[in-house]
Amino acid sequence: MADLEVASQAQSATGDGDPMKQYDPNLPVPYWHQRMELAVVVIVNTLSLIAIIARIYLRAIRLKRFRADDKWMVAAGVFLIFPHFVCQIGTNRYGSGLHDQNIPDEWVVPFWYFSWGWIGYNIVSTLIKISVCCYLLQIVPFHLLTLRRLIYVLMVVTFGLGLSISLCHLLQCTPLLSNFDYTIKQQHCFNIDIPRFTWIAVSISIDLCILAIPWAIIHGTRIQVAEKRILLIVFSGNLLGTAVCAVSIYSVWNTRTSLAYYDLAYTQTAFAITNDVEILFYALGASLPVLSPFLLSRFASKQELNGTASSRVPSWRVKGGSTVGSPIQAMMPPPRRSKSYLTTLNDDDIVRDIEYGKHGQEHDIDRDDGNSSDTTLENQPSKAVSEESEAEASTKIERFKVDDIV
Repeated sequence: MADLEVASQAQSATGDGDPMKQYDPNLPVPYWHQRMELAVVVIVNTLSLIAIIARIYLRAIRLKRFRADDKWMVAAGVFLIFPHFVCQIGTNRYGSGLHDQNIPDEWVVPFWYFSWGWIGYNIVSTLIKISVCCYLLQIVPFHLLTLRRLIYVLMVVTFGLGLSISLCHLLQCTPLLSNFDYTIKQQHCFNIDIPRFTWIAVSISIDLCILAIPWAIIHGTRIQVAEKRILLIVFSGNLLGTAVCAVSIYSVWNTRTSLAYYDLAYTQTAFAITNDVEILFYALGASLPVLSPFLLSRFASKQELNGTASSRVPSWRVKGGSTVGSPIQAMMPPPRRSKSYLTTLNDDDIVRDIEYGKHGQEHDIDRDDGNSSDTTLENQPSKAVSEESEAEASTKIERFKVDDIV
């Protein structure tokens, strides 16, 4: 929308008036370009919606744990549908992907109004990043106050960035009403490339900070190497969106010149596509941590099939981390699950395997208290067995007490 206003100014300076008035019915129409844009927009945005819906289904229906991070993802899905997805289809219908000279005069006003929805990209990306921050708040132990405060700062910065960039797109020109009424002529419009490059630079910095937090915690834990590798990969999913965000620098650079404004409907296609792919990768990266319990459970099952002397319960469930190969392993009581949700799944098959183990021995599973997350990196103690006497339990605790993982 604002870019079209800038284009209008550029054309006015040359005495040609509205840039859309240069419609030429005899100019060849690049329908292939417009249809390519439409196909990518529909496919990529649909995949993003599927990823968000699958995540919500898993958390709310299967795991029965619908929390703050899921609510932010729901909001992201709503704004992804409208204004982002709907307005992209609208702009494509009225000329996006075509040369400006291919756009009839009667398409100008609806194209202009549908282009308001371009701010949906900033809104959706912001909501997904905040969702990731809320998830990190659930897994970071309360005694790590510095990390928790850093997460709150990242949430505030992310929200402020998304809001400010959206306002820059909506209120790019003066007078103010000219941004909402096509009949009012714009007097001045600032360069929209400035907020675009600001968004890319700050957004990438936020992504790296979000990534560094779980990496720092995981590297400080005493868990099995394979489990640590799985968690590192899971929490690195946001790097996919970060990479695409960096690639979008080319799209901004390609449309930076005044000459590009004469044909914005055509040149903006690459920018629209990279925005959609970035949202898809951010949605996937934010949903990967939800799958960590299943991935880690499959790792434990694979160890059993390979004959590895390891518990079905991940290593950080055992006090002091992994005890594989330890001479005191046979002296330790059967591993019991803590209140952490890293392997506490509502999937019947997985829970049944963990409850009864490989040899049919039943294990007591602690129930959650409703405040922990699906993945917690803090090592919490298990409950004592009801059949054990208080004296025996205290003796075992003293014998095998080791510092917490985090």
